[in-house]
Amino acid sequence: MHKQDRAFTIVELLVSIAVLVVLVLLVSRVFSSAATVTTSGNKRMDAEAQIRPLFERMAVDFSQMVKRSDVDIYLKSSSNAQTGNDQIAFYSTVTGYYPTAASQSPVAVVGYRINTITTSADYQKLERIAKGLLWNGVSTTNTPIVFLPLTISGMWPAATNSTADSDFELIGPYVFRFEYYYLLKNGNLSITPWDTAAGHTSVTGMQDVSAIAVCIATIDPKSRVLITDSQLTTLTGNLTDFSSSMKAGDLISQWQTTLDGTTGMPRPAISAIRVYGRYFYLLPK
Repeated sequence: MHKQDRAFTIVELLVSIAVLVVLVLLVSRVFSSAATVTTSGNKRMDAEAQIRPLFERMAVDFSQMVKRSDVDIYLKSSSNAQTGNDQIAFYSTVTGYYPTAASQSPVAVVGYRINTITTSADYQKLERIAKGLLWNGVSTTNTPIVFLPLTISGMWPAATNSTADSDFELIGPYVFRFEYYYLLKNGNLSITPWDTAAGHTSVTGMQDVSAIAVCIATIDPKSRVLITDSQLTTLTGNLTDFSSSMKAGDLISQWQTTLDGTTGMPRPAISAIRVYGRYFYLLPK
């Protein structure tokens, strides 16, 4: 007698194939999840790598701010309310772009803004200006540091508006939202750079300000291409301004809540947006 050879039945083959398909799907899902986590982590690291030098640059600029009552500081306040992205300009003893190598003073006009020029390559990105100034009287064409009542906006309007200026440089390519407010020396947070409770009504050399608190929102280039300029503009407007009723951390928390609830835009792009905040303390005079 010959032993009968046994082979797989069609049912056994189908079951084996089904089990194999399930295993492949499970493995592919694991790899997909791992790739998503890795990509998200890489985007976060890229954003933080961009933000770290930006905050370091701001720390130097603010710490060396010229805080004198006889020079202008362009700041938002109750008389200069800024809706949406903020803008700031001041004198600082940092190196700027000087028009000539001779007669350089130790002072520069420094400013930060989100570019709103639609034709610019830096549109909706954070820019910094550092215009080096000469000593008074050495030039009839280049403006030196000026004293009140002359203002920064009057002498260098590009530092306080959206006008193009070659001295602006792209410093925050990931940053599309820029907001700041003040930590007063009395411990209160304020939208006005002076202590109204003490009867003060003007900045007077930042006498009442202990630190400038900056909040920013960032999006990496790969995620940025998923949303249009108009969508990003809408999103920028949805990220609320700081108000005097807020406490420390409230603005960042509200921004994150807004992002979590955003609809009508690609979710991968919204989930890639990071928000950051930092206090920049001013050195005493």
